Amino acid sequence: MANEQQMTVSVEGPGKGKAYFDRAKTVAETGNYDYAIDMYIEGLSREPLKMDEHEALRDISLRRKIKGGKPAGGFLGSKSYFKGKTPKDQMLNAEWSLAKDPGNITLMLTMLKAAAAAGYREVVTWFGPTVIHANRTQKAPHPRIYLEMADLYESLQEYAKALEAIQLAFQMMPGDPELDQRIKELSAQETLKAGQYESGGDFKDSLKDKETTNKLLQQENLNKSQDYLLKSIETAREAYQKNPTEHQNIAKYVKALIDMEEADYENKAVDVLTEAYQRTKTYRYKASIGEIKMKQLRRDVRMLAEAAKAHPDDHSLQQDLQKVEAERLKFETEEYHERTLHFPTDMGVLYEYGYRLYRARRFDEAIKAFQQAQTHPRHRAEALHLLGRCFLEQKMYREAVDTLRRAIESYDLAETGDARSKELHYWLARALEQIRELPEAEKIYSRLTQWDIDFRDARDRLGALRVASEKQ
Repeated sequence: MANEQQMTVSVEGPGKGKAYFDRAKTVAETGNYDYAIDMYIEGLSREPLKMDEHEALRDISLRRKIKGGKPAGGFLGSKSYFKGKTPKDQMLNAEWSLAKDPGNITLMLTMLKAAAAAGYREVVTWFGPTVIHANRTQKAPHPRIYLEMADLYESLQEYAKALEAIQLAFQMMPGDPELDQRIKELSAQETLKAGQYESGGDFKDSLKDKETTNKLLQQENLNKSQDYLLKSIETAREAYQKNPTEHQNIAKYVKALIDMEEADYENKAVDVLTEAYQRTKTYRYKASIGEIKMKQLRRDVRMLAEAAKAHPDDHSLQQDLQKVEAERLKFETEEYHERTLHFPTDMGVLYEYGYRLYRARRFDEAIKAFQQAQTHPRHRAEALHLLGRCFLEQKMYREAVDTLRRAIESYDLAETGDARSKELHYWLARALEQIRELPEAEKIYSRLTQWDIDFRDARDRLGALRVASEKQ
């Protein structure tokens, strides 16, 4: 890492970052990603709103991660790149750390809060969707992340985006009166904003006082989230050290560590859980270790998938993605198999095991798992869906048809055209084709096309069936 820098406003200006950006691109081509990251940060300190360079830095960070790059610093965190404490400095410090740990949602939020406080709206609107997506793709998304993104968007008068974030939180906390009220308020603010723009009013002037207040709040709350998490860790650690055998102390300490969403803290949580398991042989501690490792593997896959999507012609990225996906599937299959032995009556665990067996194409074993899991109302529709898919893969077409019909009957929203109902109907139609029940298959494809004209290849299959029917 470069020595700590003292940033000054005088270094800013159009074109002043070009030499650093050019140097970053040159050294990145040689695989010297750490130096490239430093050069991008130096360039962005001079031209902080060069969005194409922010994007290039993100791309380099993903490439570094794929090649085995580790997060900066250790358990206590990385040293700041810049000495300054201005919002701009804090944004670039967070962006530097994030480049070394691209899946770290806490760093993502820190960067965006600082960007908002510095008035860099473009940075927030560019990277905000990445934060939302990263949280949504976690196995256990945090409503807190959505709420903090909503606060950021609202501070920039991006009411529509704030409303989307709040609604995601509300889906996780249905019936919450405060969230319900905030949804109404944001909806009203968005309507007011649209009306003022349509009437030609000067919206910025009308909100001048509010903008000033928001700026002060952003400065005040810039590090509140991370400080809170670190304080939670310290409080939980002290309680744990006083009585390390008490389950509540163990659980609170582990949760505080995991909430940081950083590999070093997660690994510390694994150490705590391992010690508890070795001492007590209580399986829930071992299962918690498995949850952390699965979370880390999901994060690795997400980062690789993002990089592979950005570089579809890079075959090495595709190979790396396939390798990590295979590693993840193998670990998850073994993990859930072990859990079925400890929790043989838990149909949720059995469903998860069956799902991994299905993805591993171990269809006979998956069939047995889904046949048991479908007895539980919560998992019935999806267990029957995947059971039908297993029969289809095994060329047991009539069994597939019968099972998929039962899956549709079991799903309360089967007639709404939502994502699951489309999947259920599509695979039923595919099975019907195999047993030559073509008129019914044609009707289902027609319905799917009316729901969503771009859904899978339903439109093409509908056309093919109609052409074949006309020739008869």
